[in-house]
Amino acid sequence: MKYDISLNGTKYVVEIDDTKARILSKETIPEPEDNILDVPDFDFEEETQDASVVKAALPGTVVAIKVRAGEEVKKGQTLLILESMKMENAITAPCDGRVENVLVREGADVRKDQELVAIKVPELVF
Repeated sequence: MKYDISLNGTKYVVEIDDTKARILSKETIPEPEDNILDVPDFDFEEETQDASVVKAALPGTVVAIKVRAGEEVKKGQTLLILESMKMENAITAPCDGRVENVLVREGADVRKDQELVAIKVPELVF
């Protein structure tokens, strides 16, 4: 069987059978000229100034909802309690604002990254 192996900047083509291995070719891999890293594409969400959606950091069950639509909240205020892996986690407001909508109900099972609460961020007046 033939294998391509890259090791320390050198590419080897190696053939291996039941009793022996031999190098069929050896080639130096050129280093990139500009040393730019190949970073995978990520799906970044744009933040807007008028709304913020709080998502579940991990899957779990909503055991208590501490806010209602229309209620003013402060950054760090508990919005709801999420039980995950037998531990209760307080889900808090990421910013000051007004609760636009609670997107889950008590007893609901939620998945990771599921939207939980929408908060309207107050407009800044200059």
